[in-house]
Amino acid sequence: MSRKSYQPEAVIDTFGHGFRVPLFGSRGPMLRNLAIVGVSFDGDLEDAQFFNPAGLVVPCRAGDGLRRLLTRASHREYSKIVGHGQFAKPEHVLKSMEGAGTQRKWMTCYFERSEFCFYFDDAAAWAAHEQAEIADLTPTHFLEMAELERRLQSRQRLASEIADGPQGLPDLPTPAELEERRQKAIAERLADLQEQRRQALEQDRQLGAWLRGELPAPPLLRSVA
Repeated sequence: MSRKSYQPEAVIDTFGHGFRVPLFGSRGPMLRNLAIVGVSFDGDLEDAQFFNPAGLVVPCRAGDGLRRLLTRASHREYSKIVGHGQFAKPEHVLKSMEGAGTQRKWMTCYFERSEFCFYFDDAAAWAAHEQAEIADLTPTHFLEMAELERRLQSRQRLASEIADGPQGLPDLPTPAELEERRQKAIAERLADLQEQRRQALEQDRQLGAWLRGELPAPPLLRSVA
């Protein structure tokens, strides 16, 4: 029996909200405030402060795999600690570290976002996402669906022919009817996508407010992808 090799976590999400580093393999839209784009790290104390694109510190701690993740950093800054908000190190602690010279042991690493991952508030990327989502709603697709529908109806009618007598097969919809179906499907999918984005942006707004300390408790995050 094969055993799965242990893969140590680089980031431990203490609240289980879904904070993550959107590196290779990440796809689709995500909340900006859930994205980890960098970490300030003291290798001696194994102390880490992760932050999102807004510079807000997120409630995560270093896992055993963090050092391996650091090798994928796009660039580094030394003797620097980045981040603000309610989960960031307090100002008096930073001043104490600076006075004691311990801040020199810290290194801040930055990560590049996967090219296949984008934020819900990126209007251009979202527009491209919408077009990709409706790309399969072509006239050919609806013609094929209409043919499948006609075959299904014909099978159902064959089952009742003995009792009711022979019946003709249903006609395929006209090109105008197919186009009407297509436009309706496009409108419905776009409406669903717009509602998904609206909910995501509201969640992101609340999440940012919580990380800044403006909300007493974390928001309830629902799946929006």
